[in-house]
Amino acid sequence: MTLALEINDAGLILARDGELVAEEPGCAMLDGREPETGEAASRRLRLKPLYAETRCWQDLGTAPLPRAMPAAANCAEVAHAQLLALAQALPDAGREILLAVPAWYTREQLSLLLGVAKEAGLEPVGLVDAGLAAASLEPAPDSLLQVELAMHRAVVTSLDHGDQLHRTRYELLPQQGWLALRQAWLDMIAAAFVRKTRFDPVHEAANEQRLWDGLPGWLGTLQSNGTVAIEMQAAGHAHEVELSRHDFASAASRIYDAVVQAVQRARPPLGPLHVRLSHRWAGLPGFVERLTELRDCEVSRLPRGAAALGALAYESGLRRVPGGLTLVQKLPVPRRPAGTRAVASTTVVPPGERPTHVVFGGRAWTILPEPLTLGAAVTGEHRQLAVPPGPGISRAHCTLARGDDGPWLEDHSTYGTFLNGERVSGRVALRAGDRLRIGSPGIECELVRVVDGDGAT
Repeated sequence: MTLALEINDAGLILARDGELVAEEPGCAMLDGREPETGEAASRRLRLKPLYAETRCWQDLGTAPLPRAMPAAANCAEVAHAQLLALAQALPDAGREILLAVPAWYTREQLSLLLGVAKEAGLEPVGLVDAGLAAASLEPAPDSLLQVELAMHRAVVTSLDHGDQLHRTRYELLPQQGWLALRQAWLDMIAAAFVRKTRFDPVHEAANEQRLWDGLPGWLGTLQSNGTVAIEMQAAGHAHEVELSRHDFASAASRIYDAVVQAVQRARPPLGPLHVRLSHRWAGLPGFVERLTELRDCEVSRLPRGAAALGALAYESGLRRVPGGLTLVQKLPVPRRPAGTRAVASTTVVPPGERPTHVVFGGRAWTILPEPLTLGAAVTGEHRQLAVPPGPGISRAHCTLARGDDGPWLEDHSTYGTFLNGERVSGRVALRAGDRLRIGSPGIECELVRVVDGDGAT
């Protein structure tokens, strides 16, 4: 029976017959005669950090490791040891395997991966882009993003649906990965202990490792509870702090912001934003809420091991590649029926938060039922707000007007209109305090609400 392996160093996942059969982090300890990999290695990462290797899958290759290690000379040897251990743990499994691989793998890395798998006793029969495979489990809209979390980086994959669902591009966010998140939370927890108890849990490596090991469980608790109690034993005394989802989200805000900005950059020019979020991101405190703050954004949570399950679902297509194995970047995913979700924003802004004027260059224009068109060379009978011409500014760039449900903005441009730094499409509702930008770097306007001296409208 065919296996499928999702290659993600935050968690290598093996699946078979539609079920997950193994999962372990892609890391190793190299202080012995043989590499120690997976969970056993993770439980010692903070005890002997000089012998820890967490980049072997990301940087798969035969170049010597930065430091000479007793157990392995290069990343390929570490990856081979981990694949061999996974294969030996499934003695009843078949030897044929589908590989869902990271977007950044080069031809040389793919070739090396095939060789490493064969040396581990596995027979690769298909290669597929992991982001594409993960997003393939449900019918797809015209365009969507798949957001993944790896050990040292985040990945935003853009996918479009023509005759098939295909990967069009991807963006890597270095230093915004699982280890950076865990370190941010470790620092936050340690600081909370010092503030409350004067006990520093990272003063000793053993206590630091206990915090490291406990993080996944505490994150799981926060998915159903608003707070989590963390207890540490030291010198016969119990020390405890209670932390909230907000505490964890705040500690991770820098990384969350970087990923959300990448999602905004990848937003398609037309229609809503569809994001298919890996189980890793979906399980982090406050991240889904952070994404859903984006205008006209639909977030779907993918199941654990979605890339491996997607590879199995399209096994026949992955096998039917003439002339040997080729990385598959298109899959015949069904198209989601049109009209499942409205293209235009359905946000209704409360009356007290609706803007009354748009401010540009120190002057304010009233937002009326009669449209106000902004652009470098506006023509026609509508009200006009002429702005200096510049890169990315269209002749008639966008229009503002007031409707029954409040003021709205409609984009007409070639290169996009941005509201609070996010590109918008179609017609969207406006809120007092929104900042409107057209062009690059372009010009900026502010949406304000005029009130009287007592703060009333």
